This record gives sequence, C-alpha cells and structure tokens, in this order.
Amino acid sequence: MNNELSIYVHIPFCKSKCYYCDFCSSDREDEETISNYIEALIKEILNNAEILSEYKIKTIYFGGGTPSYIEPKYIEKILSVIKLFTSDVIEEITIELNPADCTYERLMQYVKMGINRYSLGMQSANNDILKIIGRRHSKEDVVTAYNNMMKANISNISTDVITGLANDTLDSFKETLNFIIKLGDGIKHISTYSLEVHEDTKLATLIDANFVNLPTEDEEREMNSMTTSILAKNGYNMYEISNYSKEGYESKHNLNYWNQGYYLGFGVSAASYINGKRYSNICNIKEYINKINNFEDVVKETEELDKLDTLREYIILKLRLIKGIDIKEFKSKFKIDIFDMFKTEIDELLNKKLLEFKEDRLYLTTYGRDVANIVWEKFI
Repeated sequence: MNNELSIYVHIPFCKSKCYYCDFCSSDREDEETISNYIEALIKEILNNAEILSEYKIKTIYFGGGTPSYIEPKYIEKILSVIKLFTSDVIEEITIELNPADCTYERLMQYVKMGINRYSLGMQSANNDILKIIGRRHSKEDVVTAYNNMMKANISNISTDVITGLANDTLDSFKETLNFIIKLGDGIKHISTYSLEVHEDTKLATLIDANFVNLPTEDEEREMNSMTTSILAKNGYNMYEISNYSKEGYESKHNLNYWNQGYYLGFGVSAASYINGKRYSNICNIKEYINKINNFEDVVKETEELDKLDTLREYIILKLRLIKGIDIKEFKSKFKIDIFDMFKTEIDELLNKKLLEFKEDRLYLTTYGRDVANIVWEKFI
C-alpha cells in the first residue's frame, strides 16, 4: 500500500495577471476575500482529516496564482493546520515566488515556518520580453531576490523559464540560460516550459493583432536542445522532459506525481488523486468560499481509474522521466508484460527512433522528447 502523500495548496491571487496566464487566478480580490478564502481552504483541509491522518505527508507545495503575493501569516496558518496531522518531518515544502516579492524580511518569515524549497518564477532574463508577457518583475529584481535568499541562507532554489515566448530569439534565450547559471550555486533546479497560447488571454490578442511574434517550432526545438546542452555543461542533469537539477535536488513533490503517488489538492481548481480516484475542485473563488462555509461539496469533476487507465497513465508518466519505464517493475505492478500488451505500438515507436530499449528500460530518445505528444497518443 502507498502510505505517503503529497499536498498541493492553491493560492489563486496575483497583483497582476500575466498576459499568457490561463490558470485559475485573480488580480481583482480585496484583503477580505483573501482572508475568507484562506479560512475556507483551512476548513477544506480539516474536512479531509481522516485521509490526512492515514498517510505520511511527504511534501507540500504552495502554488498559484502567486503565493508570495499574500501576507506570509496566511501561509503560516495553513502550514500549522497541515502539521497537525503529522509528527514526522516533512521532507520538502515548496513555495512559488515572484521575484518582486522577495524582500529579506519576507523570506526570513518563510524560513522560520520551515519552508525549505523556493521556486522563483523568472520566465526570462530579458526585460523587454518580460514586459511583453505582462510580468511585474525585471531582471534586476531577480538578482535582488537571489541576493536576499543568500542572505537568508536559502540554498535550495528552483527557477522557471519559458521557451517560445513572444519576441524571444535563440540569442536572447541563451542569455537567459547564462544569466541563471551566473546567479550562483543556490540555483539547484531549473524548469523549462513551452509557451502555450490560450484563447481569451491578452497574449492571444496581441498575437492576433500582429503586435508580437512567436519563435517557430524549429527555433523552439533548438531552444530546448540548447537548454539541455548548456545546463549539462554546468552540472544540471535532465531528469524529466522539462526539468533539470543538480544531483540530489530533484523536485520530490513533482516526482511523486510522475511516479503515480497519492496527492491531495486544496483550494480552487486543485486536483487530487488517491486510491484510484482523481478529482478536482471548482475554479470560482467566491463560489468556493460559499460552498465550503455552507458545508457543500466543492468537487467539480471526479474520475475513477480502472486498471487499464492506471496502466496507460503509468506509461505516459514514466516516459516523461529520463529513466523511463523499468520493464520488470511494470510487470510486477500490473502482472503483464508491456511488450505483450503494446507490441505493435512499441515496435513502431522504436523503428521511428522515438523510443529506445536498453538494459530492461524503455525510454524516449532525444527526438522522442521533442515530439512526445506523438508517443503519448499511442498509449491513450
């Protein structure tokens, strides 16, 4: 039985909304709404007391939105409630930060709470590009944030960058990677995500009006190749399609997702997976608060995963990891040989050089990572 659990806490508030953002977040809420939301979220946590008491809490992740935008007292209050359900040390507690929020005083409050991993949302080191995508920080803010982290003795820092940003080029993206590396040894983890343009966002409007240009697919592919090469030379190992880390600093929270571990999500839009059941909450902040306060269910969607669903998802999640699928582990878990079940699909992907099979492991090739969606489709 899986006896470990990760917890995700969604803080949906921002000072301003990025132009590409399609997440469940808002930049229009007042302090009263924020306070009411935190109280409702705590009630949701307490409503799950039975489940929380049954499992060992391994990781906690504060995401958003912008968790660093709200007062630290709210984060502390949520943490204190979660910690009621465990006497063990929680291995990893992560908080997402906007560089503009990282004052020394605020960071020290997080440190005193026991937060031990900090995810710095940088996206680019080019100030012009940051303005184009609606970020409220500058490259200089990132330097200040990093220096404040060093002053606060914070050494486990992750940062995010996005490939394919509006008006980004191979040269400017290379400058972003080199900027991160030059920040210092505190940067232990780097996540690189591909820009997704969603309808009804400001960025989509700018693109439709031809105010900005996106890099081509080939240029973005070259950005990904450049990322792997430059980071490898500087001690960052790719351990998942979009994630690189120094040895021993892989994200424990995200690895739990990719290894099909159990997790509970609290707050609007938060997702959970436990005992073969996946469910997610409603997105509307005020509706969430009202339903919680009226003892109503806030779950929007529920899905029961049967053995075949779990098996297919296992394949896709494991292939995201550089280590890929351990064939013996797969057979032990599902009591079937993966080649017996998907021989035609695997043979086709091997012939197309999208998958490689070596030492009882099946994993994506470099080309396979570039066109991973083609691989996923074979197992859905």
